[in-house]
Amino acid sequence: MKKLIYVSTLLVSLLTACSPSAQKGKEGQIDVLPAFENLTELKVSQLGKNIRYVPLETTDSSLIGARYAIQLLDDGILVSYGARTEAHCYLFDRETGKFIREIGHIGEDPKGYSGPKAYVHPVTGHLYFQRSPNKLMKYNQNGEFLGEVIIPNNFTTGFYPQLNKEGMLVYEGPSLNTSQRQLYYLDEVKGKTTDVTLPATTQSEGVKMDGIQTISVWSGGLGDYGLLGYSGIIEMTLKDGVEGRYPANYPAIWQMEDGFRLLEAFSDTIYHVKGQALEPYLAFNLGDRRHPAEELGKKDGNEDKLTMTYALETEDLIYFQCAKNLYGDFQVYNGLYRKADETVVMNKVQEAFTDDLTHFLPFAPMTHTPKGEFAGTLSIEQIQAWQEEHPDAKLEGALAPLKDLDYDANPVVVIVAP
Repeated sequence: MKKLIYVSTLLVSLLTACSPSAQKGKEGQIDVLPAFENLTELKVSQLGKNIRYVPLETTDSSLIGARYAIQLLDDGILVSYGARTEAHCYLFDRETGKFIREIGHIGEDPKGYSGPKAYVHPVTGHLYFQRSPNKLMKYNQNGEFLGEVIIPNNFTTGFYPQLNKEGMLVYEGPSLNTSQRQLYYLDEVKGKTTDVTLPATTQSEGVKMDGIQTISVWSGGLGDYGLLGYSGIIEMTLKDGVEGRYPANYPAIWQMEDGFRLLEAFSDTIYHVKGQALEPYLAFNLGDRRHPAEELGKKDGNEDKLTMTYALETEDLIYFQCAKNLYGDFQVYNGLYRKADETVVMNKVQEAFTDDLTHFLPFAPMTHTPKGEFAGTLSIEQIQAWQEEHPDAKLEGALAPLKDLDYDANPVVVIVAP
C-alpha cells in the first residue's frame, strides 16, 4: 500500500456564528470535534449582514482565466492571474468593478517579477511581488515601480511575508527539499533581519528532487481542496511509490490586533507575534482525531484523522478549514468559531454558505480583510446555470448588477460585510 507524505505549512481559518447546533469549547481552545460530529448548515448571515455583487469589467486588457486569486483593497480589487510568462496582476474599482490598470509585469528586465501574487502593505498600499531567486519588487497602486527589496535567502515554496505599520515579518516554512523553518523581521531599507524564535516541533525530512517521478500543480480554484486549493497545491509521486501534497504560496501568517498571528503545518496552536515575543493565542482541540506531526507519511491507521489546513481571522470570527483522511480520498470541512461565545459550527466544504440574504448561489469565502469583510467569486457559468434553473427569478436589489452579463464575462466578486 502506498504511503502519502504531506510536508508543508498549513493555515487554518475560522469564523463563527449562532446556530442551534453550535458547540462551545473550553477557554483558550477551539473545540472542533463536537461540531465535526454534528455538522449543520452554514449561512451567509453568520459572516455578515450585507452582501454585494461586483462584476469585474471585461476588456481586451483585463481578461481573467480559470484560475486566479483576489484581494480586497480599501478602494480596489486586486486579481492575480496566470503563471510563468502569461501572468498578470489587475486592479479593478471596488465599487463599480471598472478595470483600472495592470500593476507591473512578468519578466527578467529590471522591473519584472516572477509571479503575479502581490503582498500588500496595509498602510502605504504598496505591492510587493516575488522575483527569483531572492528579491521583492515594489510597486504602488498607480503602477509605478518603487524599487526592490533583497531577501537574505532564496525563495522556497514556504516563503510568505506579511506587513503591518511596524514593518515586514517573513516566515519561511518547510519546502520540497528542506524541513528548515524560520521567522524574522526584515528591514527592507537596511536589509537587516531580526529573528523570532519558533516553538519546537516535529519536522519531516525534505524530498530529494532526483527522487521525484511525477509532479503537478493545482492553483487558483477552491474545488474539493477548499482554501488550500485556492492558494495552490503541489502534488507528486516519488520513485519509491510515496505520494505527497504540498501547499504552495499559502499564508502561514496574518495581521491581527497590534501584531501578527502564526499557524504552522500540523500545528494545533495559533501564536500571536508581537516584537520578538511569540505567545500561544488559541489551540484547536481535535481530540483523538488529531493527526500528529510524528505520523507524517503514515496512511494506515490515520484515515479518520483531522488536519488543520487553513484559517482567516477577523475581530469577531475565525473561519477555518480542516481535512479528514488527508492522505487518501480526503474531505475538507468548513468551520466557524465565534469569539464572543466561543461556539463552533461546521459543514462540508462543498456545501459552502447558504445565501440567506439574497437567496442566490452559495457563498465560498476566498479572502478577507481586517475590517471583517469576506470575499469570493462567481463565474458567469454558475450565474447563467442558476438563472436557467430559476427562470421566474428577478435580479433586483443587490442582484441587479448581475443582469445582462455576457457569456464570456469576467468573474463576479461577492463581498460580505458586517
